Amino acid sequence: MPWWAIAYLVLLTVVILISVIKDFLDKKNLGYILAEFVSGAIGFYFVLSIWNEAYALMLGWFLVPMFLYSIIWDQYALTHMTPSSYEDLSDKENADMDRYCRIFAVIFVLPCYIAGGYLIYSLI
Repeated sequence: MPWWAIAYLVLLTVVILISVIKDFLDKKNLGYILAEFVSGAIGFYFVLSIWNEAYALMLGWFLVPMFLYSIIWDQYALTHMTPSSYEDLSDKENADMDRYCRIFAVIFVLPCYIAGGYLIYSLI
């Protein structure tokens, strides 16, 4: 596995942990927190499986529902993000921050989606 893939997986792990901790501190229900963690773990698994084909072969066609779950959950979570309300920012700046956070989130997990799509394609 190349160094940049390892760096991405480390960064993804940190982001997943921060997200779960933030959800816990925001007093989100346990189902939401677990769903967030599972989605992140699936993305991690997809990227890891690109470099170790044995992991992908273990699950076979179960990769398809995992892929769909990950995309559906991430879209659900993005549409239910708590709006920013920083007191030192204007309403427009808070709205811009929300938009850029959503864009960053999609770009950040895009390698997971690409890896999942590739794994499913390789099954065919």
